[in-house]
Amino acid sequence: MTLPYQLNDLMIPINDLLTINEYDSVRKALKLMRESFHQESAWQGPHVLVAIDNHQKPVGLLTLKTLLRSTTVKKSLQDPDFKSAYVSWYYIKKCHEKGISVREVMRPISVFSFNYHNFDINTAAEIFIRNGINYIPVLDNDVLVGIVDKSKIFYKLHSLSNSLPKCNTSFSLTRNFKNFKCSMSILFSSILQYDSKKASR
Repeated sequence: MTLPYQLNDLMIPINDLLTINEYDSVRKALKLMRESFHQESAWQGPHVLVAIDNHQKPVGLLTLKTLLRSTTVKKSLQDPDFKSAYVSWYYIKKCHEKGISVREVMRPISVFSFNYHNFDINTAAEIFIRNGINYIPVLDNDVLVGIVDKSKIFYKLHSLSNSLPKCNTSFSLTRNFKNFKCSMSILFSSILQYDSKKASR
């Protein structure tokens, strides 16, 4: 079991996360995520938004991976040789055409969560690998206090042991993360180009 003070080192506090209303559009979510991605320095902000209801209560998590899935653009995450410019413009066009809301694509907090006082880092790693997710909320008496980032879990495990099990899986996660960052950079650049074109019309 990981003690609370140790979990604090692994957890992103709720106050450090950007929030978005569950009824806002995914286009707005993508713009907010761009801000998050460039906090402190390139690629260092938390890559997730917390969806809240009209009473400011956290109800879900939203990642770029979820946003891409919402418009059926999954290939960009799997194939780095895919024409990324086409993917990014296709994605933005779909966002406008569909008018997708955050509520439609977010992952409800109730689906996966950790108890702040009963957290085990090895169990967390298994859940991340088994379910293919990147972030899991941490609850204290059913109140969201932060989220756990998959990358921090694996970095911590690696520092605790030089013989980390499933090292091939860890390598695969690192490789996919690099491709993921590349896709995000292209998407964000395209948003700015799209807005500029729209403003000049």
